[in-house]
Amino acid sequence: MFEWIKHVFRKGIIPKLNSTNEDNPSEDQTKFIWCLVGNVIDLHLSGKDQELMHGTKHFTPNTKVYCFPTRWGDGYENIKVIGRHRKSHRFISIVMPSKLIRNWRLQKVYNPFILNLMQSQNGWTNSEKDRQTILEMLEWLPDRTIHFKK
Repeated sequence: MFEWIKHVFRKGIIPKLNSTNEDNPSEDQTKFIWCLVGNVIDLHLSGKDQELMHGTKHFTPNTKVYCFPTRWGDGYENIKVIGRHRKSHRFISIVMPSKLIRNWRLQKVYNPFILNLMQSQNGWTNSEKDRQTILEMLEWLPDRTIHFKK
């Protein structure tokens, strides 16, 4: 397990992604991907006591999250996302409810860390098929967001 973590976060991976080796181009040298992106909501009721919460346990309000494609058959109720952690400000990948995300949109992503993580975990690509899938998802995803009224 530890060796896998060292492999994923090894400094040598990111420069390989952006290298421009004309002799041997490969799919690993993708310059961008299409990605479903959203922001964490601000206020919502959480827990058994229904206390008012700003953001989530891991993300501050309005944190940009990069969402993975569907993984399991729950109708995209819970989704795997990548975003900057509330305290450490490092990128983390967690599973969270889709109802806690708002401002859904399609975006081209160029960040090498996000590209590498998406490629290694069967995420989005730069294909037209993925772009069309995200555009179709954008038709029904905004209806899921929690709208809190004070």
